[in-house]
Amino acid sequence: MDKTSLVKLCSRSWSLKALALINGGCPARVSPLAAAAGCGRTAMSASISHLQTLALLERNPGSGHPLRPEFRLTRKGHALAEWAFELDCLLPAPNDNILYRGKWALPVISTLDPVQRYSQLKRQLPPVTDRALSICLGRLVARRWVKRQVDSNSSPPAVSYCTLNKGRKLHNHVLLLPQV
Repeated sequence: MDKTSLVKLCSRSWSLKALALINGGCPARVSPLAAAAGCGRTAMSASISHLQTLALLERNPGSGHPLRPEFRLTRKGHALAEWAFELDCLLPAPNDNILYRGKWALPVISTLDPVQRYSQLKRQLPPVTDRALSICLGRLVARRWVKRQVDSNSSPPAVSYCTLNKGRKLHNHVLLLPQV
């Protein structure tokens, strides 16, 4: 999957969690998914609509009430749901889920191979703003998923980033993202 598709997939905060929960056996309706994810129904509904737009989910035509529809995974959705479930298993702590639900966390981690400077990251993720990238990098550094290295021998000092610990595990897992 290319970077643009990964950004689209991550653009709704509960999209990956919804796919993981559906793959794990949670009923594919808004309320059960929202309860299992710990989010509001409005946010989950927006994520499900987003997954429908990406052709990963579809309404189940033979089941569900018109006001409480049931959904099912498409062929593309099955492969991504398995991948999202494995990703969810890599991040068992509730604090970890907050970071990977962010729009830019996974795309940034996938780009950090092996060491990248800020300008290189920005070029590889064209729609990202300076503010969004710096906030995301700050959060990843604070969680120690990414290491910030400063080379003070150069003028101006060169700052680069590389993955650590869980960041490296996530990077390797993102490389396994199925091509859909």
